[in-house]
Amino acid sequence: MRNNLALLVACIVMFFCSCNKENVNNIIPNNTSSNNLYGAEALTLKPSNMVNYGALIGTPTTIGSMNFQVNVANQVGISCIRSRVNVPSTGKVSILDQGYKILLNFNSDYEGTPLPFVSDITKYQLDLKNIVAGFTNKPVVAVIENEESNLLFYSGTAQDYIRQLSAAVTVMHSYGIKVANGGITSTGLNYLVYQDFMSQGKVDSAKDFQTRVHLNLKSLQAQDRGAFIDALLQAYTQMDLDYVNFHWKGTSPDTQALNEVINYLKKRTGKAIISNELGQFDTDPNTLLAHVQLCTDRGFPYIIWYSPDENAGKREMPLQHSDQSLTTNGVAYKNYLRN
Repeated sequence: MRNNLALLVACIVMFFCSCNKENVNNIIPNNTSSNNLYGAEALTLKPSNMVNYGALIGTPTTIGSMNFQVNVANQVGISCIRSRVNVPSTGKVSILDQGYKILLNFNSDYEGTPLPFVSDITKYQLDLKNIVAGFTNKPVVAVIENEESNLLFYSGTAQDYIRQLSAAVTVMHSYGIKVANGGITSTGLNYLVYQDFMSQGKVDSAKDFQTRVHLNLKSLQAQDRGAFIDALLQAYTQMDLDYVNFHWKGTSPDTQALNEVINYLKKRTGKAIISNELGQFDTDPNTLLAHVQLCTDRGFPYIIWYSPDENAGKREMPLQHSDQSLTTNGVAYKNYLRN
């Protein structure tokens, strides 16, 4: 009788051990290893009161765009919105007055791309002052230009941008506004991270990183942008810059490469790191959750999720549909912030 009872207990234990684990915190179980997923199925989803969560919300039309953005932001539960203002301009940015923290891009108002960086520094500083003086509420962060290392956007040298950024820092700090660079992009940055691993003799780590980010070491553009970003980072370390800003788009819940990029930026600059354009090329809500959680754990003061209009022809997965309802990823972000 005792042996039969023991056998029954053993069978019950084996049955429950063989069952699938409960799907905790909205994470969908997958086959990626725990190391790759920065915790994977063991990942604890927990937002932080020290982090300001937000989004760059694309709109179907310019008509009613502010109301569209605010409605989506209200649904998701974010506290920050990324917006932009042209330089020079009248400085009318209505979204500053909607109760949200605004990370505001100050973008050169030229015709066509790629654009030269600003050369007339005196006029540029006057243009910035005229814009900011017209604000009733100020942005929490002034982001100077957008993706300064992107060859499709800008044609100038690293030193050209550094002079412009330094001039902007002087103006913005005089108004009590913190400043970030436009957003370093992966082309070039990934090349530097790889080279940093190699310089430390960490060949396996370098090759693993190369595979994860699909880095072509022979690419002349990657090498050129690497040199460009290297010059930027040297200057950012010495400048009175509040945040070092970079852009990143994930393709899966694997955040190991992102974590290594963050390590590199922190080591190189010693500054607080932010991303005013974090996004994803796949459609898995777990990609959003894993990336946002990693940046939370790494102490980002601002995390801005890139959410284009779904009909804009962008590769990135949006948080909202064109009718302002939330996508599955928008719902995942909403639920995460409610934890």
